Amino acid sequence: MKFLFSLLALMILMMSCTTAKKNKNLAESIQIEVDELKLDNGMTALIVKNSKLPIFSLYFFYKVGGKNEIPGITGASHFLEHMMFKGAKKYGKNTIDFIIEGSGGSTNAYTTNDSTVYYENLPSSELEQILDIESDRMENLALDPDDFNKERAVVLEERKMRYENSPKGQLYQLLMENLFAGTPYGRSVIGDIPDLKSVTREQIHAYFKRFYAPNNVALVVVGDVDVRKTKELIKKNFGKIQSSPSVTKAHAELKDEAFQVQLKEPKIIKRKGESPSPLFMLAYPTYKAGHPKGFALDVLSSILGSGKSSTLINEYILVPKPVATSMYAAHQQLEKNGFFFIGGELVRGIKLDEFRVDLQKKLKAYCDTEITERNIQKIKNNYLVDLYSGLDTNAGLAQFIGDRQWLYGDWRFYKQELQMYEKVTVNNVRELCHETFSKNGVFVSVWNQHK
Repeated sequence: MKFLFSLLALMILMMSCTTAKKNKNLAESIQIEVDELKLDNGMTALIVKNSKLPIFSLYFFYKVGGKNEIPGITGASHFLEHMMFKGAKKYGKNTIDFIIEGSGGSTNAYTTNDSTVYYENLPSSELEQILDIESDRMENLALDPDDFNKERAVVLEERKMRYENSPKGQLYQLLMENLFAGTPYGRSVIGDIPDLKSVTREQIHAYFKRFYAPNNVALVVVGDVDVRKTKELIKKNFGKIQSSPSVTKAHAELKDEAFQVQLKEPKIIKRKGESPSPLFMLAYPTYKAGHPKGFALDVLSSILGSGKSSTLINEYILVPKPVATSMYAAHQQLEKNGFFFIGGELVRGIKLDEFRVDLQKKLKAYCDTEITERNIQKIKNNYLVDLYSGLDTNAGLAQFIGDRQWLYGDWRFYKQELQMYEKVTVNNVRELCHETFSKNGVFVSVWNQHK
C-alpha cells in the first residue's frame, strides 16, 4: 500500500491522556502519497496506488450543487445526477449500470448543497473502460427527451418520499429554509415542486454544459492500478474535452456575503407532521469550511452529543424519567457558511416549549461544566480512530482526498486540519461555546399534535 501510516504513533495518541500541546507530530503521523496530474483543460487527477487487492475506486467530484442553482431551476444538480446514468453518445441508454454491474462492480452518486459526486468500485481490469464511460458522459450526455420526462416523475416521487412523507426530512428542510432564509443554502437541494415540474431539457442541458467540464472536477483513483498507464488513459479520455469558460465566473459570482445568516431575533417554527412524538432541531450559525474556529466547534459537538457518554444523552435520556428517546449534536461546515445544531425526538407528552427553554439554558451552562481537558482529549483520540479506520479502504481514501481537493483546492489540506485539531484547547472550546449559544438561533419542530 502506497499510503503509509505511523501506526505506533497513532496508538500512542489514542491511548494517551496527554494534552494536545504534547502531540506535536500528529500532522506528520499520516503520510499519503499521491501522484498528481493536471491537464491543459484544467482537470485535476489524483492517483494513489494500493496493490493489496486487484480492485480500485474511482471518484468524480464536480463542484456544483444546490447553491449554484437559481429560482426556476432548483433541483437541477440532483436532476442531472439522475440523468448522468441514462446514457451518452457512445454508451447509450441503460448500458452504464449494465456494464458496471456485469463486471462485478458497483456505482452510485450523491448531490449536496456544494457538490455532486459519482463513484465506482471495480476490478482493476475494468479501469480503461470505466474511464471511457466517464469521459463519454462528461462530454456527450444524451438527455434523451423520453428519459428526461420519466426521470422527472422519479425525482418528484423521491422528493415526496424524502420530505413530504418523511418527518425527519421535513424537519431538516424546515431548518435550512429558516436558518438560511434569503440565501442559496435556504433552497431545497432536491428542488421545489413547481420547478421540478416545469424545468426543461434545454435548461438542464445549459446547466450541464456550464458545470460538467474538466476544469470543474477532481478525478480520484485509489487501488491496484499502474500509475503511468492510468495517467495515459486519463489524458487520452479527458484531455480532448474542452473546459467551460463560464464556470470560473459562476463560482466567482457566489460571494460569501450572499450566504450570511441574518437572524435579528430567535425563530421558533412548528409544523404538523406524521410523527406522533415531537422531532426537533435547534441551530445556530457558525463558520464556513476551513475556518479555524470550526475545529473547536467540531470538538464541542462531540462532547455534547456524540456517543453514549455524551452530555445530552446523560442529561435527557439516561435518567430515571427520560425526556427524549434520541439526542444528537453536530457541526456542519459548508463551503460558504456553517451551522451548529442539536436535534432529537422527545418522549410523547413532553411539553415542547418547556423543553426548548430548558435546553437553551443548559447549553450555556455546559460551556463551563462539560468542557474539560479530559473530554477534549477523548474526542481527539476518537477522531484519530475514525480517521484511521476511514482511510483503510480504497473508497474511504478516495473520498478523503477528493473532498479536500474540490473544497480547498488542495488534497493536502488534511495536514492543516490535523494541526488545527491539535491546537484546540479548553479555552478555545469554552469561548466558542459561549459565543455560539449567545447568538439568535432557529428552533424547528415537526409532529402530529393531535395524536
